[in-house]
This record gives sequence, structure tokens and C-alpha cells, in this order.
Amino acid sequence: MRDRTIIILFALLILPATLFAGTLFEDEKKTSDPYVGERGGFNSLFVNPAGAAGQSGFELSVNVGARTKVNDVKLLMGMTDMAMAMADSGGSGTTDVQTLADASQALVGLVDSGVIDQALVDSLFGGTSLDWASVDWTDPAAVQTAAEGLTTGAGSEMDTIEQNLAGVVDGSNAAFYAALPGEISVDALASFKTGFLIKGFGLGIYDQAMGVAFMDSASQEYGIKTIYNELGVIAGGGFNLFEGKLAVGFSGNYGMLMKNASPVGFDNFNSLISDPNTINYGYTWGVDLGAVWRPTPALGVGITFNDVIGYTQVDTPYTADGIMGIIDSGAYLMDDVQYEFTMDMDAGITWQPDWRFVRPKLSFDMYNVIGYARDVADNGDDFEEAMNRTLSHMRFGANFTFFEFLKIGSQYYDHYLSVGAGLDLLFFELYGEVKVNEEVFYNSDINDVPIGGDLMVRLHF
Repeated sequence: MRDRTIIILFALLILPATLFAGTLFEDEKKTSDPYVGERGGFNSLFVNPAGAAGQSGFELSVNVGARTKVNDVKLLMGMTDMAMAMADSGGSGTTDVQTLADASQALVGLVDSGVIDQALVDSLFGGTSLDWASVDWTDPAAVQTAAEGLTTGAGSEMDTIEQNLAGVVDGSNAAFYAALPGEISVDALASFKTGFLIKGFGLGIYDQAMGVAFMDSASQEYGIKTIYNELGVIAGGGFNLFEGKLAVGFSGNYGMLMKNASPVGFDNFNSLISDPNTINYGYTWGVDLGAVWRPTPALGVGITFNDVIGYTQVDTPYTADGIMGIIDSGAYLMDDVQYEFTMDMDAGITWQPDWRFVRPKLSFDMYNVIGYARDVADNGDDFEEAMNRTLSHMRFGANFTFFEFLKIGSQYYDHYLSVGAGLDLLFFELYGEVKVNEEVFYNSDINDVPIGGDLMVRLHF
């Protein structure tokens, strides 16, 4: 029976946590990222290369993050709590009544908040004294009493429940999949950056990856809808003029792109390696120019011209045999590529005084100013629409460093409020943040509000 419990744990914990995802990989900024008007070391090469002027050092950072909604968090946590309780068999080798009684309590809150309903309850407990018709699932005490009274043995209520749960994995419990909420999303992304600066000039490599998973509850099909990866190099730097009051810089990047051509089921994941026409390949490149003016030591005003020249469109992507095509001698990058002048502009201001025990930083940025103005004109936005579009391009925040090692930050960007904190100990930095959509202030159904989180680990010398 313990093996069955482990299967149930996998079904209720691992599957929900990995199979559902929505859209992601937006051009987001985190509270730990530098601003346009800031001199932020190696990371400035990605934001405003003038911010790297006069600096030296090495950096390696890894960032992982997730995006979802409040109700999806409740569902995953409830299922996780239940799965963990089911895995705790008290050393008996079987799932006893008390264990199931404790596990069922994790679902009471999901029912009360409307995350799950009668259909999902009955898919797990149908035909027993825990089904919807037999007990009030909005009453935790009633559920507890009913669970503790379940019969055991061959053909018992406990045996029925364990068969229902095992059917979640083997596919025989179609009712469970059909009863899942219609829209579940857990978006995941990861990035890696490493490089160095020597007197303002540097070189680095980066990788950005994301996946968009899918699940069709009716057909019980699930897998990865979209896999996207960009692996590239970046080079550039900045130098100071007028005794450091003005810094100018440039950066250029070249990246290789990979994206799956069609959804890939988890039961056929080897197709990424073996099947032809599975992965589309491409490349991207661009050159940025930037400047930072410092009228005072604490105040920085920055401007960046993004993609003065660079990649804009791929007409016919070439496909190789699976993911191995990227290193196969017969694979090549698509040759039908169009380039055009696509320059855009970012601008910002940062005030960053250096006080004795605390270093505050107050910043405001405006991103893609040219594209924003063009979109307002092309779409004929009214005042409300134009203001809403404006908020999508604005970023302002406050960051504080206490005693050189404790960091706290907050910001508003692209309709999200974020709060982060971390420790920077000599050469090692650990920083995490949470974010919530502004809908939290006006959406009456809190369960539909998007939220997220990120964790960064960084080494720097």
C-alpha cells in the first residue's frame, strides 16, 4: 500500500505543480535589477551600458521565478498538503483512516473558497461517507468526523478512495481531470548571466529559458506547449567624461534562439531529441547606446537607445532533427532574415546618496518611449486607455542597503507591485521577491489576482 501512497503523492503534488502554465516571458524588471539612470556594474550592459563606466569585477547570477494566480496557489498548496498527509502512513505501510482524515482537511478550505467543487470531491471520495451528498464540505468538523468513521478492509470505503486516487495517475479516474478548474496556470522561467568588467569594458554570456505547459482535462493530455530558449553573448562598456559627470557607453549582443515547432507531450518527451521538425532555430542581435549624466554625485539621469540596429523578423525558420540539431554539423541558422531600423528609447532618473549606515535609492524609468507613443497614436487610445498603456511602460521604486549587507527593495512596474529582500555577504548575494498585480485593489474576487515570486543567487567579486 505504501507504493500506492507514493503514486498518489506524485499525482497530487508533482503533476499539478508542473503541468499547468500560461503565458510568460514578458520583458519584466525585478527589484534587484539596475535602473536606466544608475551605475550598476555588469548588469548595466543589459539596461544602460553607460552604467558600467569605470567599474571592474566579475559576476555570476542565477534567477528562477514563477507566476500564477491566488486560486492556483490555494489549489496547489491544498493538494500538496493532502499528498504529504497521505504519504505519512505512520510506519504501518498503509494509509490509515486518521491519515486520510487529516488529509481531507486540506481540501475543506479549497471548497469554501470555491477553488474546487462537488465534481472534484466526488472524483476522489465518491461512493463513501465523504462524498458530497453525505457530508457538508463547508464544515471542517463534519468532514473530520466522517473521515474518521470510514470503513477499512477489502472492498471498504478506504479501499474505494485509494483506488480513486491511484486512478489519477493511471488515467482511469477521468472524472478527476474533468473536474479540475478550467484555467490553471503556473508560469516558470529561469535566467543565467555571467561576465566581467575591466575598467568599464566587459564581456559576458547569458541564457534565458521559459516553458508554457498545457493540460487538456477532457482528453487527459498534457505536456509542454512552448519551450523557448535564448543563449547569447554580450559585450560592451562605458567610459567617463568631464571628470565623471557624464558617462557614455555601448553594448551589443548576439543570441541563438530555440523554440519548439509544436506541443510536446510529457509521454513523448524524447521527440525533442529524436523527431525531425521539432525545434525551430534562429538568432537575434542588436546594438544599444546609452549615457548617464550626474549633475551631482548622488543624482543620475540616464537615456538608452535600444536596438539602434538589429534583428527584427524571421520569415522561414529552419528546423533540424530535434534539439540535437543545434550542435549537428548539418544544421544551420535560417537564412531568410530581414533587418530594419527599429530603435527605441528608455529614459530614467535615479537619486542614490551614500549615507553612513544606509544607502537609499529612489528611481523612476520610462521604457520604450518611441514604441509607446506610436502605439497610442496607431490605436487611437482615449485618455483612460492611454494612461493604462503609460503604466505599462513606467517603473518606479525605492531600494535601501543597510550596513552594506542587508537589502530591501520595492517597485511598481507593468501593473505589478513588488517587494524584495536579501543579504549581500562579501561575494555572495541571496535575494528574493514577491509581486502582486494591481488588481488586488479593485478586483472583488481575490482568487483571480495574478501573483508571483523570484529568487536570485549571485556571486560577485
